[in-house]
Amino acid sequence: MTTRIAILGGPRCGKTTLIQQLYVDMKIMSLNVGCATEYSTEYLRDKGMIESISEQYGIYLGQALREEQLNCYDYAITDYATFVPYIYGRFMLGSKKRSEKEIEILKDLYCLALKDLPKYDFIFFVPREFGYEKDEVRWQDEETASKVDEAILSFLKAENVSYKVINGNTKERAKKILKEIGLYKELSKEA
Repeated sequence: MTTRIAILGGPRCGKTTLIQQLYVDMKIMSLNVGCATEYSTEYLRDKGMIESISEQYGIYLGQALREEQLNCYDYAITDYATFVPYIYGRFMLGSKKRSEKEIEILKDLYCLALKDLPKYDFIFFVPREFGYEKDEVRWQDEETASKVDEAILSFLKAENVSYKVINGNTKERAKKILKEIGLYKELSKEA
């Protein structure tokens, strides 16, 4: 049975760097670990800006496929989660009046999110600690990125999802996660 670990946070908060550190630390411990990066980053790079909520279906399917490919590992780490497209879908719509089609899509994404939530054994939220630098892919500015952070936390709280906030630099964050999942002693023995 695969132990699934999701690292969440808005854009440019250090999620990908953190899962890379975790992957290396766990490999050093000779653990059977796989890693799935955020599919939406590749989608944005290849297809451009997400313009409608219906594109969140594609993001969901792409992420689900990446995570499904990790079923052969004892540990699977992702810097996203299949329930995040629902959060982004709500965020995209904001407080504007929603069409019937948008409401139905949002309901579908919500059902998928609720179905997938239990598959994650550990969920960690990475707060924005190091400022924000725009890259060639993401469209958000720092203010919008912070609002995405708030949307993620709001969803986790509203759905009563157990999660842990992880602070510090990348190595400190990785160490805290390994402690939370009960693996830090093994890393200490290896060092």
